[in-house]
Amino acid sequence: MRPVRLVVAGGGVASVEALLALDDVAPGALDTVLLAPGRAFGPPPDTVGEATGGAPAARYDLAGIAADLGVELVEDTLDGVDARERRTVTGSGKELAYDALLVALGALPGPVLPGAIRFAGARDVATVRSALDALPQDRRATIAFVATGGVGWTLPLYDLACLAAARAAADGLERDVVIVTAEAEPLGVFGHAAARAVSGHVTSLGITVHTGSLAESVSEGRLWLATGGSVAADVVVALPEPVGPGIPGLPVDGRGFIPVDRFGRVTGIDAVWAAGDVTSRPLKQGGLAVQQADTAATSIAAWAGATIEPQPYEPVLRGLLLTGADPRYLRRAPSSTVPSASAMRPLWSLDAKIAGGRLARYLDTHPELRLEPPTGA
Repeated sequence: MRPVRLVVAGGGVASVEALLALDDVAPGALDTVLLAPGRAFGPPPDTVGEATGGAPAARYDLAGIAADLGVELVEDTLDGVDARERRTVTGSGKELAYDALLVALGALPGPVLPGAIRFAGARDVATVRSALDALPQDRRATIAFVATGGVGWTLPLYDLACLAAARAAADGLERDVVIVTAEAEPLGVFGHAAARAVSGHVTSLGITVHTGSLAESVSEGRLWLATGGSVAADVVVALPEPVGPGIPGLPVDGRGFIPVDRFGRVTGIDAVWAAGDVTSRPLKQGGLAVQQADTAATSIAAWAGATIEPQPYEPVLRGLLLTGADPRYLRRAPSSTVPSASAMRPLWSLDAKIAGGRLARYLDTHPELRLEPPTGA
């Protein structure tokens, strides 16, 4: 009997975590192909430090990871799925047959506040960094960081603000740092207790936070608000609203995201799973993508015949707020006796932005997979 052929589409956090989980729970049971657009892998949360003047974000050898796990790497993109024939069509026109398919493509950067500088991770690092570097040094300048109502995961906004404020202080520059967000309270997704701690912390750094504010546009050196009034700003950096890739042949919601059940199975399609930011789940965050990937991996393993009981997705939200000094750890776990927590000491193992699962530990124990920064970075 031949091994089950699994195609994993994507080259990000969810896809790598799923490969690690499958290697753990069903070793040798699957003939796995990783369909990814390139040979490098960079966890998106690492880019906030680079954008605000820090060291280049870590990048890893995806081909090396695939080789280590005995996975075939196909450098291409997913262009469509023929679920009836169980095959994928790639961007170059190739067809890859599968018995099972895991889609972990991530989200795409969608609409951004008109007139603002977009920050959507690695692709925008150079632009944001150049804008901050170009601010005048002979006067007090204002930097505004904005999350509109369509942005569910706002932690990168607070990372950017805290790191920008810390960099200005270290350089002896006068800067006013402002956060404008539609949230009712800072990082309220972590619960009230954590949000209250975050609010006090960013205030102690001299950062002004405008909550419950809908930004409308940027023009003439001002950030205009939908409810009236404006904020003076020399630079405005905004997070884009995420959109899904809308893969032909797969069901998607109105924004291009794939609906899944609690085991990561794609609604109405046999032998297809999805995990991470490509799914219709509202929060797009690395730690949640890891948990979704683990759920999908165990479900796929059980489907393929492994003696494992798949567990439904029951998320625990963890976040690491970078402050320029000691980070702040945030957690929301409704089933815990402390459902909303914030602390300056670790609330989980490993000091990593992406918590949970196997990914952080794997990268930490395989330093040989880390790529050298590009020349001139």
